[in-house]
Amino acid sequence: MNSPQKSSNAKFWAICTTALTAAVASTLCCIGPLIYLAFGLSSAWLMDLSEYSYLQIPMLIISLVTFSYGFWLLNFSDKIICTKYLSRRTLQILYWIMAPVILFFLSYPYVLPYILELLE
Repeated sequence: MNSPQKSSNAKFWAICTTALTAAVASTLCCIGPLIYLAFGLSSAWLMDLSEYSYLQIPMLIISLVTFSYGFWLLNFSDKIICTKYLSRRTLQILYWIMAPVILFFLSYPYVLPYILELLE
């Protein structure tokens, strides 16, 4: 009786973890230059950091799909998602706390140039 609840909750956490990992992975090509820009450092090897930029769009899509599926599981699914530690309401609150974090990682490579342009 407790097994379907545990597997459903484990599935939800796996989906949230996948969404966050894909969001971070989609911005890996931009994190290095952002750190160096923030601290005012520069180096010739920064040109090599864009080597994995071809992975940005697929990881962005994976992140959005898994995050959307987690939203659907949490709000519209008939499956019971609960544990003895967290209720559905607590999981919804945690989901909405993670939403801005994931959206930040997904959007900052596109939004940051506009923000830097406004600051100049």
